[in-house]
Amino acid sequence: MNDAPVFLLLSFEHPNNAVDTVAEAMALGLRAQGVEAAVCTLPRDLPKLAQLPPERVSGLMSMGSLPLTARLGGRLLWEHFPVPVSLFLLDALPYDLARVPGMATFLEAALQNPRLSLVSPEDGYRRWLGEALPVRWSHLPFAAFPAVQPFQAAEPPQARVCVIGTVGSELGGSPVGETLDALVQRVLGGASPARRARLAEALTAPDAAAMPALTVCRELGWSPADALHSQRLPVLIAIDSWVKRERRLAAVRSLAGIPCDFFGRGWAELLGEVPGFRHVGQVHHGDIARLVPHYMAVLNFDPNWSHGVHDRVYTATAMGVRVLTNTNEALAGAGLPTDLVTTYDANRPALAPALLEAGWLDALPPPARPRAAVLGPHGWAARMADWLCDRPPAASPAGATAPAPTATAAPTATAATRATPSAAAPRSAAPAPAHPLIASLAL
Repeated sequence: MNDAPVFLLLSFEHPNNAVDTVAEAMALGLRAQGVEAAVCTLPRDLPKLAQLPPERVSGLMSMGSLPLTARLGGRLLWEHFPVPVSLFLLDALPYDLARVPGMATFLEAALQNPRLSLVSPEDGYRRWLGEALPVRWSHLPFAAFPAVQPFQAAEPPQARVCVIGTVGSELGGSPVGETLDALVQRVLGGASPARRARLAEALTAPDAAAMPALTVCRELGWSPADALHSQRLPVLIAIDSWVKRERRLAAVRSLAGIPCDFFGRGWAELLGEVPGFRHVGQVHHGDIARLVPHYMAVLNFDPNWSHGVHDRVYTATAMGVRVLTNTNEALAGAGLPTDLVTTYDANRPALAPALLEAGWLDALPPPARPRAAVLGPHGWAARMADWLCDRPPAASPAGATAPAPTATAAPTATAATRATPSAAAPRSAAPAPAHPLIASLAL
C-alpha cells in the first residue's frame, strides 16, 4: 500500500474461496476508478488491520456480516474506523439476522448513523423490507468473473449441461426428506391445521412468489416488521430453505434424459442414480469461467430471488456460453444476449422441453467466444463505478438529524470524517432506547 487513503474490503475464509473472489473483483473494480482498495481476509489479516491507522482508511465494505463481528482493541470495526461502512449481504437479510451474532448490533448502529449501510446483490428484499428497516440500503448487482484467454484456440463444447451448486445443506436447517406439511407443522405448530394447509398450498402454487418468506407473511398476516422479529425469523428461513432445495431438485429432475455434469455437494445423495448424470466434484469459484465453455449450456438457480441474478449468469454469458436460468425480474433490464439465455419457471420447471423449444438440442453450438457486450456493462469495474456514482453527498455534520433513505449507499467520507473519530454519530451520556425493531430482535 502507498500513503493514499485505502478502501478496505473485508472477506472471510469460505469453501472454494468464493468470498475472497468477490472481494478481489470488487477491489479491482474500485481500482479501475482510481480508488486505492485492498482486501483483508478475517480473522487471518486482523493483525495487519490493527496496524493500519484509522486515518488511512477511506471506507469499508464487508462481505457478509461475519467480518463485522471482529474487534480491534475491544471495539467493533465500524467504531474503530469512523468512515462509511457497507455490509454486502451474501445471504438474504433474515438469514444473517437469525444466524450471525452481531448483525442486529450493526443494524441498531445503522438506524442511528447514516454512515453505516446495507448493500445487496438482490433487490427484492430491500423493496419488501426497506420501509420496516429505515437504514441506507442500496442494490449492487453481481457481475461477471471472466477468464479471457487471448490467442487460445476455442474448443467445441461437449453435449452436456453443466450444473454448479450445492443442495441438502441449506442454512435453514430443514432435515433432508422432511415434507412441507411436516415442516409447517414443526415450525408453526400453534397455527390451526386449516391455516397451515393454506400456507403449504400457497408455497407450492404455480403463481407462488419468488420469495417464500413473502408468501409466509402474506398468508399469516405478518407485516414486514413482523418478519424481522426474532421469534419469526427461524420460521421464515426454515421454510425458505426447504423451498429453495425443492425448487432446485425439481429443476434438475426435469432434465432427466439430458446428459449433465454436477459440480457441488449433495446431488448424488438426493438424486440417486440417474442415467446421464455425472457427479464430478467441486470447482473453485475462480475457475468457473474456464470450465463452462466446455459445455453446451449452464444451468443456473436463483430460486428464491425476485430481482437479482447470480454471477454464474453473467460469467457464462460473458464467456459466450448459453445459460438456462429461472425467470427473474432483473433479467429484463440486464440486456444479456438473447441467443445465450433461456428461462424456466421455478415453480413448474420443465427444463428438457425448454432446451428443446430453444433449439439447443438440435446441434452443438460453435466454440464459445467471450462477448464484449457483456464483459463491459456487466464487469466489476462498471458495477463499482455505478455504486460510487450513486453514493449520496457527504454525511451531515455531527449532531444533525439525517434522513433515513432506503435506496442509497453509504455517504462519502470527507477528510474530516476519515481523520476525526468525533465525526462519527454523536455519543449520548446514556444509552439511547433501542429501536422497536431491535427490541424485537431481543438484543
